Amino acid sequence: MRIAITIFFLFLLSACHARTADQAYKEGKYLESISLLTASIDEKGQAKFDKGRAEKLRTIVSNVMAHYEADLAHTANTDYQHRINAYQSLLKMKMMLSDRFYSQTVSFFNDKYDIKKLEETIAKQYYDYGNSITGTDSESYRKRADLYQKGFEQYNYKNIENLYKNAKTKYMQLAAKDYYNQGKMLEQQGNYKAAAEAFNNASEVYQPLGKYKDSGKLAVDNDRKHCAQEAEKYYQQAQQLANTATHRYEFREVAKYYAWAASAYRQYGAYRDATFQSDKYTNKGIVRIYYNSTELRSYVRDILRKDFIQFVIYNPSEADVIMRIKSNVEFSDLGQSVNNQTKTEKVFDKFIEMVDDNGNKNQVKTYKDQQYNLQTVTHSNKLTLTTEIEAHGAYSYSRSFNIEQTSAKYDYIYSGNVPSNLHNYSEGTLQSRERLLELAQKQQLNEVKLRLEDIIRDLSYL
Repeated sequence: MRIAITIFFLFLLSACHARTADQAYKEGKYLESISLLTASIDEKGQAKFDKGRAEKLRTIVSNVMAHYEADLAHTANTDYQHRINAYQSLLKMKMMLSDRFYSQTVSFFNDKYDIKKLEETIAKQYYDYGNSITGTDSESYRKRADLYQKGFEQYNYKNIENLYKNAKTKYMQLAAKDYYNQGKMLEQQGNYKAAAEAFNNASEVYQPLGKYKDSGKLAVDNDRKHCAQEAEKYYQQAQQLANTATHRYEFREVAKYYAWAASAYRQYGAYRDATFQSDKYTNKGIVRIYYNSTELRSYVRDILRKDFIQFVIYNPSEADVIMRIKSNVEFSDLGQSVNNQTKTEKVFDKFIEMVDDNGNKNQVKTYKDQQYNLQTVTHSNKLTLTTEIEAHGAYSYSRSFNIEQTSAKYDYIYSGNVPSNLHNYSEGTLQSRERLLELAQKQQLNEVKLRLEDIIRDLSYL
């Protein structure tokens, strides 16, 4: 108990380090005000514990002590919880102010209150509180047991330990009886799930005393009945759907309900032929695909890997749909083109003397037009990747798309009276056929994925 109180105040200190004792006190958080002040004193150490700090500590402790004592004086003896809270606050104060270098400063408090005596007083309050509950139902005994236990954790007051044990035993006996009777009533009403929970509660609450009647067996029996109810509900729904199902997606829905029926009862074994029927309709709902191409085989199989799709490996006649993807590559070297231009740029010519409005002479730069030639040589190529996607059988699909990749290199060549700041240079890179194909194939995969997702959506409605 003492360790728990210490941890509580360490947490309080870390969470409120920016606050002051005066702020906490004004807010009515009296224990926190003492905690903050003593923490500040501890941090600065005994050497800095001057008269001012001592007086402040005495004042706050005196005021807080007076507050809780007044609270107790004006609280009815039967208001047990309020009195317990007040005594616990005094105990926490005692914990904070004992065995410190400043403990003598608040001797008026420390001499008045003893830890053991406070713990005994709190235990007595819990003792009287428990005795004040006179009900004979299970809830009354639960409350009494809880109060006696809390008191016993503080101090072994009189026969509080025996009272706790007796109240707890009586609570377990009465609660088990209540749960058992409730379970019987719910079982008669056909509410097997709730009945199972009630019988299970009876078994659990009575466990420290042993087994309560046949509550454990009845909990299992009613849970089995509930599972059978659920399984039968799904089984009937599956049968209704099966009567009108004609498409693969409808067969898969039937299979789902049969699977739910099997799952609902699985812990107790097989439910009718639900598992067989689920497998049967799952198989009827499968779309079988034969992929008649070596191109992108792994990629296509990964994207089409759905629970309702199955690939036929060897015999195309066993497939519902036959698919094929075919690619074609065209590469063109576009050669080079030449563009000649005559350019003009203003360049510095000479300084001339000019007179401004005030008659001052100034040297001013003048410029002249200088012509030169710019030849642009363009080298370019292009690759076109054509992809055809086809499917036939129970589903038909035929689409194609082109992906183009181009590259170019530009050489800029100057001639004639070229300005000094201009030089020959090149831009761009003429890519190889292999590099253009690599770039096109990356785009192809993304486009194929989009087309296959459309196909998957269509197949899901077959």
